Amino acid sequence: MTADDVLSKLSEKEIYHREDLFRLFCAEKGAANDAGFRWSLYNFLREGKLFHVDYDSYSILRPSFSEYHPVYSEKSLAIMKMLENKCSDLQFVVFESVLLNEFLNHLIAQNTIFVQVEKELSSTVFSILQNEFPGTVLYNPTRQEFAKYWTKECIVVLDLISQSPISSETPHEITAEKMLVDIVAEKTIASVFSLSEIPSIFESMLGKYRIDRRKINRYAGRRGKAEIIKQYLGEKDA
Repeated sequence: MTADDVLSKLSEKEIYHREDLFRLFCAEKGAANDAGFRWSLYNFLREGKLFHVDYDSYSILRPSFSEYHPVYSEKSLAIMKMLENKCSDLQFVVFESVLLNEFLNHLIAQNTIFVQVEKELSSTVFSILQNEFPGTVLYNPTRQEFAKYWTKECIVVLDLISQSPISSETPHEITAEKMLVDIVAEKTIASVFSLSEIPSIFESMLGKYRIDRRKINRYAGRRGKAEIIKQYLGEKDA
């Protein structure tokens, strides 16, 4: 049986990990070795018979995924602009809870804006925002403090975790990879929606947008959530 015969057995509806393809080659071609498999995989990709869907994931259909670009409220955009003007070299990322409405069954009605700032300057940013929006800004609240002191259009200042996946082109906008980990790892963010919706959020984002699983797994490891994130990603070694 030829390598093309093996390829003909793949379904258009499935996404295959590298190990899935290797097992199929071994089963159909008998004593397939890794070098022979890698050569066949290279040729399939070069000839357009197989396509990268994600890191070590492949499909026989050309993927049509797009890049994720969050659409922010006017208030979030104003906060970004203000911080850029006041602290031009500041590293920060803005996330707002209503961004999740694209993926939720039960929509979030009241928005919460999260400003994640490099730890050394987060207290300074809190003071800046508190002066601009008095009475509506919280600083690294616990889950209990968040529930007690939350107000409409609340702003929450959090420490930005090192090694966060950040876009070089739009460094203050949250990336899809960071969002997927933060909804699991960041307790205050996890407080604004039902945790039962996390699997559907992952499924929706992975099915619609181009996601770098390596970035997700690296960041999840940094936040101590590697195993649970692998489960949500559907990875077999979870």
